[in-house]
Amino acid sequence: MKSRKLVSAVCGVSLFFLAGCAAQQMTQADRDLMNQAIESSKAASASAQKAESAATRAEAAADRSEASAKRAEAAAVKAEQSAMKAQKAFETGLKK
Repeated sequence: MKSRKLVSAVCGVSLFFLAGCAAQQMTQADRDLMNQAIESSKAASASAQKAESAATRAEAAADRSEASAKRAEAAAVKAEQSAMKAQKAFETGLKK
């Protein structure tokens, strides 16, 4: 993701540089196209940032889910152990 941001930033800077160098030689249509490209570059950069943020949130959610699954598994083991103890106590009580 960071490489995409870097590429977007370099493209944006390059377009600004080209705009400054060639602004006097360009027609209005060319300037409009260049401005559109610059805006597209900005939008792409913003989209990349949003995607990276979403990926970070998804990774955090996956980590939380994994931790919850581990806690649930530990609780199931404890419940099984308690059930075995209860059964043993019941059987001991029946023998007396």
